[in-house]
Amino acid sequence: MPEVSPGQAIVRVQASCINPGALSALHGAPYTPIRDLAGVVMSVGDGVQDVRAGDEVLGWSQEWSAHAEYVAVPATQLIAKPLGLPWDVAGSLFVTPMAGLAGFNAVEPAAGEVVVVSGATGGVGFTAAQLARRTGATVLGIGNPAKAGHLRAHDIIPVPFDGDIAEAVRNAADGRKIDAFIDAVGSGYVRLALDLGVPPERITTAVDYQAAKEHGIAAKGTMDAGGLPALRMLAGLAAAGDLDIPIAATYPLAEVKAAYTTLAEHRPFGRVVLHPQE
Repeated sequence: MPEVSPGQAIVRVQASCINPGALSALHGAPYTPIRDLAGVVMSVGDGVQDVRAGDEVLGWSQEWSAHAEYVAVPATQLIAKPLGLPWDVAGSLFVTPMAGLAGFNAVEPAAGEVVVVSGATGGVGFTAAQLARRTGATVLGIGNPAKAGHLRAHDIIPVPFDGDIAEAVRNAADGRKIDAFIDAVGSGYVRLALDLGVPPERITTAVDYQAAKEHGIAAKGTMDAGGLPALRMLAGLAAAGDLDIPIAATYPLAEVKAAYTTLAEHRPFGRVVLHPQE
């Protein structure tokens, strides 16, 4: 049990997802992006007014410490968990959905436009694609063809990530121009967007910062989404059933190795979530 400091809350963690970026830590990255958390407030420090012991909350740990039974976190990084929002979803809303929201905000899709999302079967891209579709835009989602059914279920047009992707996108667009492009993969997708004729100001990437610098496009990620108000909005959409945050698998914290293995070897559609209290 950590000690509570002024401005902090101690959260008894109920759910904390593993994001694909965490796999990089297994290969020498200097940090592990384990920030998502949801749980119950046990105590609060001096100066905390908006959070009380017993509150059900969700948020993030900027100290990368969310895979634990108890976490000390600034109260300013927590919001109330909406009534009825499952713990697993609440503990999966920060890193990837917020990055998806940042990408969506960067290109401002509108009704009647055609928007392409790379990595649409991953956490960042799937959120961005859903948000773009909610505006009335036609959304072409580049992703794993084995997971295309998940995109169709949300009225997102699947485009396989193998073969001639540019030709596949043009075919899916059916002669219409591509208005915006949200990249959640990197690996040449910024170049693809430019080759498809998308204006640089309507392209954003959550991954390829070098290409963004070279071509003068936006590079927006989790911390660009808008903080607590944005997280509160996403939580509200998820609680209302208007944003799908699929859960692929859950594990107790004691089986964290199996959880990482599932993510690394199977790359499932949806979040892999730890339950520290089991």
